[in-house]
Amino acid sequence: MPAAAMTPALRTVFVMACLGAPSSVLTRALKVNGEARHMVSDCDGMQAADVSSDWGRMQRQAASALCATPLHRMYMESWVDPRFLGNYRKTYGRDGWIEEAWVNYFKAMPNSIDFMRLTDGLIESIHRFSSRPIVLVNFGAADAHFDPERFPRLVLLQARDVSKLGVSFNFNKFQAALLSKVKVGVSLDSDMMMATPMADSLFTRSREEITEAYPHPMLPVHFLDRDPVNLKYYDGTGNYLVYQCAGCPKPTMRWGQAQPTWTFWSLPFLGRWQASKLNSSLRQGVDTANIGEDEDLLNVALWTEGASKQWCMWQPGGVGFVSDNLYSEHSPGPHFNADRSRYVKGTPIAYYFGHAEKTPKKVEAALSFLESMKNKPVPKVYFYDEKFYTEFTELAKANPEVPHLCIL
Repeated sequence: MPAAAMTPALRTVFVMACLGAPSSVLTRALKVNGEARHMVSDCDGMQAADVSSDWGRMQRQAASALCATPLHRMYMESWVDPRFLGNYRKTYGRDGWIEEAWVNYFKAMPNSIDFMRLTDGLIESIHRFSSRPIVLVNFGAADAHFDPERFPRLVLLQARDVSKLGVSFNFNKFQAALLSKVKVGVSLDSDMMMATPMADSLFTRSREEITEAYPHPMLPVHFLDRDPVNLKYYDGTGNYLVYQCAGCPKPTMRWGQAQPTWTFWSLPFLGRWQASKLNSSLRQGVDTANIGEDEDLLNVALWTEGASKQWCMWQPGGVGFVSDNLYSEHSPGPHFNADRSRYVKGTPIAYYFGHAEKTPKKVEAALSFLESMKNKPVPKVYFYDEKFYTEFTELAKANPEVPHLCIL
């Protein structure tokens, strides 16, 4: 749906960040490849952040470890794609920060047509269903070809790809959170699609749950159970894949999916673990050199620091659920994603987003279906133990074990 055809309530901002250094684009510029760039972040700015604000103080703490290594300083730079400077100025505050935003990281490459169509579908779904902006971080050099007028709340930033330091490309997810200057953020992947405005509640709930007293990012429950304690039950079938690593602590929660939500209180956590990974160093007994992916590090780091909060699943696989489950109120199956030690009845689900959909035509079909249902009654978004619920509070009241496992 073109932006011009949307009602004001359905329009959203999408911010995209490509490898670079965050700082206020209103006041600072840097020469990159001979051209002036409006900066969002860099080490100098982060280390001189105004400590009179909690977010400035947390950013300075996050930068202390990452900027201490000269080789890493260039990877702490982010700047605005020139075409999106107008969107940036409308979206970011005078302090150079945005209050709340979805944040996505990606790499624009020539001929990656299907991937860019998926990313376009994510942006489109955000603009249809969310009232928040979204930050997409482009860690590639190719033009993403997104239109700032079609997506008036999309802000495209650029940054440098940390995979050049010998780590997985997916550790740019940490970079996107650290460089985009988002006070309250939710990380999304390009193969995701928003399905309901109710997903915006993640921002309010993140502010309530992720605080100075509890500063850890929160992950949604994964469909896989990876706890070594349940290996004895594994018979070669089902949703089990053991995770073990030298020096890793005992899991404090079920495995979470790498869609973290955070507040500015979480920035030091992200900074210290990212710095350890980029330096292949030990942290609290964990050998980060042997942890290959962002999701693995997020889980192990949270266990290591004694984290205890996780979101219920809000990102079921694929996008077919919009017709197969959400609007039809058809169960995804008994004991959905159950395990033997925590979620014995299955995982509660909020049908906020689809995830891991690799076929652009399926995303387009799902968006078309949702468009056809916009005048229908609002569906019950929450599901647990063979029943749909209108509100999570209703689900939790009917199933008192749930709040001890996960929350929304």
